[in-house]
Amino acid sequence: MDRSCRCPPPAHCQMSAPRVVLAVDISSSGVRARGHRADLTVASEVTVDLPPVQRADGASFHELDDVYSAVVSVVREASAGAEVAAIVASGTASSLVGYELRDGVPVAHTEAMLWSDLRALAWFDSLRPKLVEAYPRTLCPPDVSYWPAKLAMLGANGVAAPLYGGVKDAIFAGLTGHTWTDPMSAASSGVFDSAAWSWDEELLAITAANEAALPEVRAATAWAPLTAAASEQLGLPAGTPVVVGGMDGPLTQLGAAGGEHDIASCTVGTSIAFRTSSDERKIDPTLRTWCYPVEPDLWVSGGAGSNGGNLLTWLQAQLGFGSSVGEIVNAAFSVEPDSELLFVPSLFGERAPLWRTELRAALVGLGPHHDRASVSRAVVEGVAVCAIELAEAVRAVSGPLRTVSFTGGFLREPRWGQLLTDAIGTQTTVPTSETATSSGAAMVGWAALDSGKLSALPAPRSGPSALPRLVETVRLVALSKRTAAIRSTLWPE
Repeated sequence: MDRSCRCPPPAHCQMSAPRVVLAVDISSSGVRARGHRADLTVASEVTVDLPPVQRADGASFHELDDVYSAVVSVVREASAGAEVAAIVASGTASSLVGYELRDGVPVAHTEAMLWSDLRALAWFDSLRPKLVEAYPRTLCPPDVSYWPAKLAMLGANGVAAPLYGGVKDAIFAGLTGHTWTDPMSAASSGVFDSAAWSWDEELLAITAANEAALPEVRAATAWAPLTAAASEQLGLPAGTPVVVGGMDGPLTQLGAAGGEHDIASCTVGTSIAFRTSSDERKIDPTLRTWCYPVEPDLWVSGGAGSNGGNLLTWLQAQLGFGSSVGEIVNAAFSVEPDSELLFVPSLFGERAPLWRTELRAALVGLGPHHDRASVSRAVVEGVAVCAIELAEAVRAVSGPLRTVSFTGGFLREPRWGQLLTDAIGTQTTVPTSETATSSGAAMVGWAALDSGKLSALPAPRSGPSALPRLVETVRLVALSKRTAAIRSTLWPE
């Protein structure tokens, strides 16, 4: 974080204040603001942790007031000493909140539900046939993480909010007074017909919402001026452009690969994701992957799983395997893989490419000679299995790839990165910037100011590449097949 000008600055320091686009990432675990210069380098960074409320009934949500307060906090601090050219936000897929605008402030009618909220499972089961039928229109595989089941649940409980949107949409409304969303976020709702570029009337008819309650879909680069009331809260001039922005997955792809189609992005953070882009909609006949538009001639196909770094967090927090996740990673790579010990990595159910919420994890082949390091290695290789299955599903839709760009903190650990490179079986690289999601958002922000097309943006600079080791690739692919066979035995479809 750039803290060089903290005291009342002299005139020459004021003249050198960096001009930045402030990228605000509203994630499932917190809110972060990064000030990106035009070359995407980071001038400032501020984070507020905001763990979701999670309950045994499947609830997983934030309170909208808490998110709005966190946005105000990080924007005020990250913009200090900088010339803010624009604000642009990224949000998570499928978040949903019912709200109203009261005196320019978003006031919640519901909790801000995250993709991981499972309380609508009972409604999803009855809606599944309609969601399968709607896939060619929405390009969203049938799953409880999307809006249809959640909206049906709210309707059944008598909730009818004036407005519905993602959390990012509600924040944008509070800053600008406009109820807009972007194509990525609209498509990740599961009720947007991306072929017709409109909200899907047939799906809305079975939910609690109507089209008038949903945000207007505008280009990701569209912007509205910051209101006078919001400017006082943020400490920025009224009229500062607030850009619509996008959803974290496609923005990460943009930040890692620009508009290039033969570079995929793979992220291992709390969960795991694999994505690639094209100039047209990609329908997956097996319904394993989604496809979201960034703009009409730039689409991102991919999948986000439910299990990634959270498996190691679970080992640390629930089983006491180490004082930190880093200690678990070190222990895992201190031993050789054991072919007799296998971890089925479905601890949190599974989204892409299986879309089976009911799945659970299993440790198979455990013997008295196995220790914490052995179990840790099995769990780490379980994440590699997730990567193999995701990459296989996405490549079946996208075709061959030249390279895969790694993002996320875990994949910057060289041994972890090499393991995932071996698993995917393709040359990999790490972007020079460590901030792919906010870099993608900043690219949208700067393009909005310059009236540029996102599909024409080149890939950001990358660091050294890594190559897969054939022997390890063969071993890990065989491991993934054994894992799938055991999973099918324990939890037949």
